[in-house]
Amino acid sequence: MYPLEPEYPYTMPTVSVFRDPRPWEQGGMRYGRNTALTVTFLTSEEGAAALLPEPFHLGDEALVSVSIVQCEDVDWLAGRAYNLIGVDVAAVFAGEVDKDVVGAFCVVMWENMTEPILGGRDHSGVPKIYADIPNLLRHGDECRGSASHFGHPILDVAARELRPLSQEQRAELEQAKHDSIWMNLKYFPNVKNTGPDTCYACTYPASAQCPAAWEGKGEIQFHASTFEKNPTQYVLINLLKELPVLEVRTTRLIVWEPFMALDREPRILR
Repeated sequence: MYPLEPEYPYTMPTVSVFRDPRPWEQGGMRYGRNTALTVTFLTSEEGAAALLPEPFHLGDEALVSVSIVQCEDVDWLAGRAYNLIGVDVAAVFAGEVDKDVVGAFCVVMWENMTEPILGGRDHSGVPKIYADIPNLLRHGDECRGSASHFGHPILDVAARELRPLSQEQRAELEQAKHDSIWMNLKYFPNVKNTGPDTCYACTYPASAQCPAAWEGKGEIQFHASTFEKNPTQYVLINLLKELPVLEVRTTRLIVWEPFMALDREPRILR
C-alpha cells in the first residue's frame, strides 16, 4: 500500500507519475516552438452567447477565434509534438467577487494526443476532447489546417495573402499574449451524476516570444455533423456550424519560440 499525500494533486492513476503539477514554480512548461494559425470572426450575438455558461457574458462584440496550433519540442513530453485546435469567445466573467474580468472563454479544445488532454482537463479545467489534426500545410503565402474525427470532417481553416509583421507588431503580440486573460470552466460531475464535484471558472496564463508572424485573409468552415458521424461531439460541432461568419476580423500565422504555458499561477474566479 502507498499513502496519498493530502497536498499533492495526483493525476490518475495515482500510483504513477504524470507531469509537474505546479509548473509556474519552475517558470512554466516550455514548448520549444508553437506555430498558430488563428482566424477571428464576428458572429451573431445570439449564437456566441449560447456558447457561454453563466456567469460569463459577451464582451463588446460577438467575436470568435479559432486557432490551429502545432506544438513542437514539448519539454514535459520529452521533446514530442502534438497539435490542437481551440475555439474561444471574447467574454466577460461577472462573478460575485471577480465582477468584470475581460478575456477569452475557451468553448472547446481538440487535441490529437491523450496526455495533453488529460493534463489540461484534470489539472487546468480546459475543455479538451480528441480529434485527428494533421500538421498545418504552408505553401508560399498560404496556410491551411483541418480536423476530423471517426473519419468525418469537423472544420477547415485557411489563410492566404500572408504578409510578414514588423518587429514592433510582433512585440505587441508578445505583450498581448502575456497580458491576455484566457478563461475556462472547470466542471467535473460527481460519481452518481447528480451534480458537480467541482464547478468553477479559472484562468490559464501563458507567455511567449514571437520571432515571426504574418497577417492575411482568412476563411473558416465548420461541417455539419450527426450522431452517426460523431456521436459524442455532434451537438457541439453543429452549434459552431450554425455560427454565421459575418466578417473575418483578423487572420494571423504566428510562431511562438519558445512558448511558456502556466508561467504564472492560475486564478480561480469567483
